[in-house]
Amino acid sequence: MQPASSPTALVIDAKKPPMGPMLVTPNARINGYPVPLRWGHNVIPAPPGVHHIQISVPWIVEQGKAQITVDNRYHPAPPVYYASPFSSFSKGAIDHRPVKNPGLLGCCSSSHRYSS
Repeated sequence: MQPASSPTALVIDAKKPPMGPMLVTPNARINGYPVPLRWGHNVIPAPPGVHHIQISVPWIVEQGKAQITVDNRYHPAPPVYYASPFSSFSKGAIDHRPVKNPGLLGCCSSSHRYSS
């Protein structure tokens, strides 16, 4: 059972591609500190502030890198949605609304934000 989120917690939903590897889980760096994630819903305690979140999937090399900034100083942080790419040559998708797994022709729309 996942603990309830606090008003200052960061919520990250991490989605792997269909048929993606189960043994490899995503990693996050929040303000430079490593934070292990699992596929699905993650609640990470965090003090109020502006948090820089970087997410990737370790494979032979880090793949699916994506990043976003979240501010939980005055209100609860909006949820973060991350989607790992189908291909190791694509970037991950990340936003404050659900995103699709990039890297497969026809699966991505320009409305999703991708990391630089």
